[in-house]
Amino acid sequence: MISLMTAAARPLPIWRTPLQGRSASPGEASPGFGLPSLTEMRDAQKSMKKEMAAKKVQSVRERMDALKLMVKIDPRAGLKMTAELAKELKSAVKDYVEAGGKNVTDGEMAMMRRDAKDAREAADAALRGLPADPKDADGEAVEAEIGAETAKVDAEIKRAQAAYATAFGIADAQDETADRAEAVLGAATTDRGFFQQVKLALAELKEAREKIKADWAHPMSPNKDDWKAADKEMAELEKAIDMAPTGMPNPASSGASVKA
Repeated sequence: MISLMTAAARPLPIWRTPLQGRSASPGEASPGFGLPSLTEMRDAQKSMKKEMAAKKVQSVRERMDALKLMVKIDPRAGLKMTAELAKELKSAVKDYVEAGGKNVTDGEMAMMRRDAKDAREAADAALRGLPADPKDADGEAVEAEIGAETAKVDAEIKRAQAAYATAFGIADAQDETADRAEAVLGAATTDRGFFQQVKLALAELKEAREKIKADWAHPMSPNKDDWKAADKEMAELEKAIDMAPTGMPNPASSGASVKA
């Protein structure tokens, strides 16, 4: 009897989800006897740096209640605190950007959502269009061989194998494209969440500054030098946000989200 052989499976990237009925071999996970590759180590370092930057932002936001109280009690000290918090936010933005983070725009997010949706729909359609696996027809092939020439049966099986291999290759490529698009969208969502929290913190600092300005008659009101130093830190923070790169992030770096 002629043996049926399906197409050889190509190694999947680490972020792929194998097609139904397909599992990655242990050798596909990572070379070097289970040790992480240099790329994986760099990605882990970037992810850790993003996580630390996210924690900095979270820490700043958690101190906003203390800032509001300080603004009422001692406006000068409150203004100094806004400068200190702005400096911490600027440092967090710098670290996040160095780790590959992007300040994704609304338009870019909409485009990535659309691309991920379209890619997954195409992958699902290709998967549904797969013909029957030739190995499932093994018993039928044996019966057919009884009443037919071996060469004819062999040709039929080879045609079935070729059709399945072609369709499987298309479905596999579509699935890889969809996985990639979804990974990019996930990274973009994480990056966007980070910068949204930074901008919320910036808005809270601006609100505190406005309250200090409005209470100019307070006996502990800041002087011109105090304002000059605070304005400098705020300007540098806004510049760091404005200069942060936009565009498509690298899905290999998972990043860290910040909760409100």
